Amino acid sequence: MSDKENGLKRQLGLFDAVMIVVGNVVGIGIFTTTGILAQELPDAQYILIIWVMGGILTLCGALTYGELGAAFPYAGGDYVYLRNIYGSWAGFLLGWVGFFIINPGSIAALSLGLAKYLLPLFFGGEYHLWEEKSLAIFSLLLISVINYLGVKHASRLQNLCSGFNLIIIFLILFSGFIWGSGNLDHFSFSSKGLFLGDLFGAPMIPVVFTYSGWFVSAYVASEIKKPEKNLPLSLILSSLIVAIVYVLMNIFYIYALPIPEMKGIIEIATFACRSLFSPGATMIVSLAIILAILGSLNSVALTAPRIYYAMGKDGIFFRKAGTVHSRYRTPYVSIISQAVISSFLVLWGNFYQLLTYVVFIMLIASIATALGVFVLRFRCPALKRPYKVWGYPYTTFIFLAVYLWIALKVLVEKPYESILGIAVSLSGIPFYVYWRKKKRVNI
Repeated sequence: MSDKENGLKRQLGLFDAVMIVVGNVVGIGIFTTTGILAQELPDAQYILIIWVMGGILTLCGALTYGELGAAFPYAGGDYVYLRNIYGSWAGFLLGWVGFFIINPGSIAALSLGLAKYLLPLFFGGEYHLWEEKSLAIFSLLLISVINYLGVKHASRLQNLCSGFNLIIIFLILFSGFIWGSGNLDHFSFSSKGLFLGDLFGAPMIPVVFTYSGWFVSAYVASEIKKPEKNLPLSLILSSLIVAIVYVLMNIFYIYALPIPEMKGIIEIATFACRSLFSPGATMIVSLAIILAILGSLNSVALTAPRIYYAMGKDGIFFRKAGTVHSRYRTPYVSIISQAVISSFLVLWGNFYQLLTYVVFIMLIASIATALGVFVLRFRCPALKRPYKVWGYPYTTFIFLAVYLWIALKVLVEKPYESILGIAVSLSGIPFYVYWRKKKRVNI
């Protein structure tokens, strides 16, 4: 499918694609997760090992998705892959949940998180709920407008947010290791009764979710230059960058604080900076968090509408979703629709529970997509593959095995939410049947 045929224009380079992924992944999670992790894994070496393992797992996923992205370099990411592997119904059900819950819910959560960090800068500690929601809606609408006006505008914003955030993080790390008053003895803290196998228990789940979002450059494949090369490369490079940042951040935390003092601390980055420097240094952390949230918000607003665009183009969703603005070359109807639903969820406020319902579906989608590499290798050996998975089949198998284990763990621990998530996904079947029939009539 040429650029002219798909309606989108290839304007994004490799650096742009990498920053889209880095901005999506390096969100608030890395500034909070380790304190919670220390409760279940009170061992300095094991904490570092599990973050390295998370990085290796993410890289395995990136290597796997890279083959599919190079073979199908079109807008929509795993929607396109599932459609080509299992049929249009599989891609539709993922897109259906993504349109109403996953993506607008993520945007709502991120915009409210951004408001919580911005409001104290203007009003101190005193502000009302309506002010928080108003700023959240204003933020997501502003980001949506920027994305409406062109992918290059959105990409520049992404590069600024992600780039400055990485610079700030590395400045914090460098300053902490050189001038901070940390203690290397913290790294020798260990707990009896812990074994390497414990890393594959509950502690792995928050680590995997902190790494999540490593595949989003695949959603904008129709707008990436030389996607057969740059798409898989963007997934691999961004995964390596994120893994390095995450491991260094955890070294920083352990250097700053003894493990017993880390347990249960949500604002672990703030506490670490306060310990290494002074209370005033926490403002730098707040700036890094604001940039991280802004980068994640823009990344979702940029990439997710390409899924609905692809569905609309395929005739199994609202036709208008598949239209491109004649001047700005963006899927403007999908961007507007996403902004409206996100704003509604901010006003409604009870969307966090909705997001817990679809966690299991998101894991199943990743498993089905990765499994598709094996399916296509067997079913379509002649398929043009500009890039093939490095380390195949071992890298793909590792990714599949760990994600399958996590999915089973989520199903056992949250059966009600998981089953409800499946029900929400299956609720799209009547609509899929309707659009399929309508498409046949129009042919």
